[in-house]
Amino acid sequence: ICSVRGPLTREVLLKNGYNCPKIYGDPAILMPMIYKPQRIEKKKNYIVISHHSVQKEKGTLSPVTTDYKSFINKILEAELVISSSLHGIILAEAYGVPAVMLGNVPINRFKYYDWYYSTERYDFPVALSVNEALCTKPASLPDLSDMTKQVIKAFPEKLWRKQNI
Repeated sequence: ICSVRGPLTREVLLKNGYNCPKIYGDPAILMPMIYKPQRIEKKKNYIVISHHSVQKEKGTLSPVTTDYKSFINKILEAELVISSSLHGIILAEAYGVPAVMLGNVPINRFKYYDWYYSTERYDFPVALSVNEALCTKPASLPDLSDMTKQVIKAFPEKLWRKQNI
């Protein structure tokens, strides 16, 4: 184990006898290094990204896509992302777009807390509707530069090369 999403995941692994360094970060934070779109004009006040377990409603963006560039471009067109999808939140924040967690889906919130805690944000808003999210101040955008460097540095390059020769 070279890195994990956050301190909650690390705690579970440690309790189960695994060695786990204190290196946090979801791989989605690396996306701005992979896809660097040209300047995107803000066209919308907000977009809504639905959790993959929810049937996509009209006007919502689904994280289940094969066109990641279009998905990210739509995030960048918005001033605010309202998302019940964790990766909707992480990608928005990785690209500098504020996000509000939409907690209207009956799912375990462990991974959401894990993400926010990994960025040392222990008090973050959870809106139960889009209207509530529009009246909610988003959590401050995290500075992901150190986290990104740590995740890259932790990558087990030697192990990967041995397996893929």
